Amino acid sequence: MPFVLRVMELLLLAALGISLVGAVEGASEDYWAVLLEMNDFPEGWTDLPVDYINNERLQLALLNSGVPSNHLYVVNGTLSLEVVQETVEWLRNESNGNDTVLLYICTHGVWLSDVLLWNTWFPSEWMQLNVSMKILMIDSCFAEEFFEPIKADPAPHISLGSCAADEISWAGLEEEGLPIIGSVWNYYFTNALGNVSADADGNGLISVEEAFNFSTPLVQKYMNETVFTVPEFLQSYHDAGVYPEDHDAYPHPIMDDGCSGQLVIPEFPSGTLLLLCTLITMLVTVIYGKNKPKSCMHEQKKGGV
Repeated sequence: MPFVLRVMELLLLAALGISLVGAVEGASEDYWAVLLEMNDFPEGWTDLPVDYINNERLQLALLNSGVPSNHLYVVNGTLSLEVVQETVEWLRNESNGNDTVLLYICTHGVWLSDVLLWNTWFPSEWMQLNVSMKILMIDSCFAEEFFEPIKADPAPHISLGSCAADEISWAGLEEEGLPIIGSVWNYYFTNALGNVSADADGNGLISVEEAFNFSTPLVQKYMNETVFTVPEFLQSYHDAGVYPEDHDAYPHPIMDDGCSGQLVIPEFPSGTLLLLCTLITMLVTVIYGKNKPKSCMHEQKKGGV
């Protein structure tokens, strides 16, 4: 029976090592992530009272994927220019050339442009980070506008935006009575990272690209069939000069993919891989238990272990 056990061991190792044969962008030594969300704004601005659920969802996804909690810099509160610049500096100080860094920001698009002056300083700082991979996630109105200058970055990178540069994003509030609280894009994207159905190539891992492509039509379906069917919500878009009904789908989340392969952070296993690992582990345990040498079983009983 040792031969059978050896086969089982090899199968288990193969299952756990699927990421090595998938089309995944080069291995990274460490992962560092900054999560920024602002819900309460000064007088004259519209608050987004969602209890920082957007940061919470992404933080949970990263922790579940294996990113250590001390590699996360989370800001739930006022996003001043100084605060945001400090987080970029933290990424620079903590990371090295073998690492992957991620920055997620959720706020008003006008706050990004008029208060944070985003495009006057962030693109150059971001492109100067000396790491193996950079992931930028902009969750705001006009999101694409805030990574447009970064599209020319020759270094490996992925930039994701909740909508195009001329579009308005949507965050649900509890008082509105709709199913999704917080950013609709964040909700579907973070859920896709752990959804076996998003594993398009069937390699047992869910890449950023797969999660984005899987979640985008779900965002559009929800907006078109749930949000825009409420007259007052549709009117709020009309008041801003935007007419979603003129499009086949709205909004249009944007991905600027500067990877040569699929990017996994660091390993979002799909349900298929988890099930395979579990079954093989159970088989190894059962077979090993049934065929354990009698002397070993005797020693366990004798020692009381």
